[in-house]
Amino acid sequence: MKALRHSLTAQIAAAIALVSGLTILLLGMLMDSRLGGELREETELLLLSNLALLRDDLAAAGNDPAVLPRLVTRAGRRTPRLHLEVVEERDAALLARSPQFDVPQEALPRQLLAAQLLPPDPTRRQMDQLRDQLGQSTVTWQAADGGRYRLLRARLPLPATQERPARVLLATLAVETTPSRALRDRNRRELAIALCAAGVLSALLGLGIARRIVVSVRRFGATASRVGASDLHERMPLEGAPAEMAESTRAFNRMLDRLQDSFERLSAFSSDLAHDLRTPLGNLMGEAQVALSRPRTADEYRAVLESAVEEYERLSRMITNMLFLARADNQPAPAAHWVDLDQALQRVAGYFELLAEERGVVLRLDMQSPDGVPARAWADESMLVRALGNLVSNALQHTPPGSAIRLRARVAADRSCTLEVANDGPPIPAEHQPHIFQRFYRVDASRQGSASGSGLGLAIVHSIMEMHGGTVAVDSGAGRTTTFTLRFSGNPLT
Repeated sequence: MKALRHSLTAQIAAAIALVSGLTILLLGMLMDSRLGGELREETELLLLSNLALLRDDLAAAGNDPAVLPRLVTRAGRRTPRLHLEVVEERDAALLARSPQFDVPQEALPRQLLAAQLLPPDPTRRQMDQLRDQLGQSTVTWQAADGGRYRLLRARLPLPATQERPARVLLATLAVETTPSRALRDRNRRELAIALCAAGVLSALLGLGIARRIVVSVRRFGATASRVGASDLHERMPLEGAPAEMAESTRAFNRMLDRLQDSFERLSAFSSDLAHDLRTPLGNLMGEAQVALSRPRTADEYRAVLESAVEEYERLSRMITNMLFLARADNQPAPAAHWVDLDQALQRVAGYFELLAEERGVVLRLDMQSPDGVPARAWADESMLVRALGNLVSNALQHTPPGSAIRLRARVAADRSCTLEVANDGPPIPAEHQPHIFQRFYRVDASRQGSASGSGLGLAIVHSIMEMHGGTVAVDSGAGRTTTFTLRFSGNPLT
């Protein structure tokens, strides 16, 4: 049973064998029931026809009960399996009986059939119609010797004549059904043998069919086992795959595409990160070695320490960004509340005001909201400011001197809001736009000297918006302003 639960091949084979067995069993039971019904019909028709013959023969003999022994003997010769008994209804006096035939009183049918219902010279169709009216007029009886019989009891009225008054006779007819029973038993044994043979054959056939069905599943496993860091190019072929497995095959290949892309970007990021970490560490080591090469004054040592602090801050920012992204997937929902957008924009602008002046860039703020709707967003204020700060920092790196960076906030009537950071820098190529918010992705292959230059800044923005249930998008192209858009829902997070 354990192997059956864990083997798809065994389950399919067992299912085919079970369905085949049940089908054969149901067909066999139906055939057995039909055979039994037909045998019963033949027996009852035999009883009715012999009752009609007895009635007609008795009428031809002038309804004289004295001819009954001869008629009973002749009926037994005509139908070897037939037995008859005729008695008086009034006092149950025996008039005629087949040899060695004695039916107990308790075995006789309780319902009597009127012999006058039988048509003269009945046809098969008439007998069939009359048989449907029998009801409980026939019963089965098993004799002491094991023989089985179907019994019919009928009333035979004799009309009055000049010599004798009217009388009523009771005729009991019995047909031995032991041969029919033996036929059904033999048929059932053959059915059982056929059922066993069919079960074995269907199980073997099902095993072969199941193995062909699970070929695609085995190919999945074989392909997956070949996939490694150096073999991410492996793909499942669509040719020859069953139609039901086509979508799974495509999904599996898309998963491998994503794995390969992520692994390649992760490898590139690891290399870039090593360079980015090596630069500040090299600076720190070089300055320390130079400072220790000979005695220095206190001011010289102070200058070395101040330079080291800058490098430490750079390393700290890089590590902080990496830790934020590492925790973003499992971080709980942010502590959101209504944030005043005007204050948030002023706060971000204040952070970058001096840097923007050094680069000859102007920061412009724009706020729009319908009358009666406060200019605010449902968000974690520190995360909102961080997302805007990353976008502004990114814009400062690409905005040429003498131009402006525009920070716009638009609030809708449903209290949802849109924040935009636009700049006049070079456009982002269209092929890179769907990927720039992915972790470790960089448009420019040349390294920047910060974590944002390693593809983490925009990834952090994307993670922040996901945690808020919002979205981030970019619109850029030749002759158009590059605009990053943050969209926050107007409904408080629950």
